[in-house]
Amino acid sequence: MNPALRRTGVLALILLGALIAQVTWVGFFHHDDYQGQLDARALVSEYSVPRGQILAGDTVIAQSVETDGDFYVYERQYPEGDAFANITGYKSFIYGATNLEEAENSILNGSSSLLAFDDFWATVKKDQKPGGNVVTTIDPALQQAAYDALADSGVKGGAVVIDPQTGQILAQASYPGWNPTDVSSNDGDTATAAWADLIAEEGEGGDNPALDRTRSNFYPPGSTFKTIVAAALIEDMGADADTMVPAGNEYTAPNTDHTITNSSDQCPNQEYTLAEAFAKSCNTTFARLCVEELSSDQIADMAANFGFGEAFQTPLTSVASETGDLSEDAFRAQACIGQQDVKETVLQNAIIAATIANGGERMEPQIIAALTDSKGETVQNGPEDSAGRAIDGDTAEELQKIMEGVVDNGTGSSAAIDGYTVGGKTGTAEQSASSENTLPDHGWFHGWAMDKDGEPAVAVCVFLDSYGSGASAKAAEISGNLMEQVLEGNGE
Repeated sequence: MNPALRRTGVLALILLGALIAQVTWVGFFHHDDYQGQLDARALVSEYSVPRGQILAGDTVIAQSVETDGDFYVYERQYPEGDAFANITGYKSFIYGATNLEEAENSILNGSSSLLAFDDFWATVKKDQKPGGNVVTTIDPALQQAAYDALADSGVKGGAVVIDPQTGQILAQASYPGWNPTDVSSNDGDTATAAWADLIAEEGEGGDNPALDRTRSNFYPPGSTFKTIVAAALIEDMGADADTMVPAGNEYTAPNTDHTITNSSDQCPNQEYTLAEAFAKSCNTTFARLCVEELSSDQIADMAANFGFGEAFQTPLTSVASETGDLSEDAFRAQACIGQQDVKETVLQNAIIAATIANGGERMEPQIIAALTDSKGETVQNGPEDSAGRAIDGDTAEELQKIMEGVVDNGTGSSAAIDGYTVGGKTGTAEQSASSENTLPDHGWFHGWAMDKDGEPAVAVCVFLDSYGSGASAKAAEISGNLMEQVLEGNGE
């Protein structure tokens, strides 16, 4: 080989080796430094254009506001505050994003392929691409009313209102709430102080306002679970509203010395019709029927038909409700009155009511009405998807009858609305506690109302955490008021 070419080749190999060594050194020892610089540039770029809005109807519940900052030009604000925080979440340059700010981030920051037309014109004009908007199904007045009602109750809680025919969530309120504006501040000191205050409220005994009590936690449902049991009796065992069922003041399941009683002496007779036992909320009836008539599979399968075991995506993720262990008679007896290991979200309990009102067809819950571009033009409508039939139409009709009886003649009378057909079920759930530390009962109501034409108009669930005496009646009252607001059009 020509000596000159050999020297050139050797020199090239030396230079290539040096380059590889340098790249390896940088990649191995300084990767975090360079990645941090890239991340910082990306963050500055993201905050140099307005992020899209989140809306409830025409009401803006999250928006970007221009500041005089040198690096972060736009700042996220939440003008409607506490009542909507569990929907919007926050968007912070320090703490990231949650809830819709996280779930719909690609629309809001403009990176979604749905916004390709905006991207094209931004390129032509050499502008940065603006974010699109998220329009929710939330009725702002109804959401505020639900939040205020929970606040007025004096305890933590949650409320969900659903359109039974579409699955659209009209209100999803969690109390206490919080305003994410300070955590989302571009001022680091303001954001960290707000975050410290928020974290201080977490844990046992704290208000934990960032916890969405409608979907991120579940609770013993008490007697509202009897709706599932009644559905199994009607669908699987051929019962109807007039079927005679056992009752009495006490029931002890086999192989246990734990006696189940009623909350008061409201079921002294040895038998009632199913409608009467449901309206009176006879614990002894439903505990006995679950042991002597229904199998564990029948109960678990019926619960699954209504959504137990599913983590709903609205697109906000809910925890999956659980029936727990139903294999033992004693466990099953307690579970069928909504105790033992049964745990339910407020959203799940609203879906049960909505499904019954809708003739047995379960609609997937949804909180997105539309996604739009920066000019408000719709690029994608929210889904209206069926999850299939939970129960057949005849079963739904019988359940509607017995749920009407709860409101007309039973424990849910405070949910009644003049001029409308309303059905539901109350629930009082005991909390596990030592004999030295008795905890107040939870209160529940889930139900529905038909419009003037007899069509399903609204379904609801209200949960009051540790309310104590009168809990289920208060939950029913709040439920009735929220449903009336929908029926009368005051929530629009």
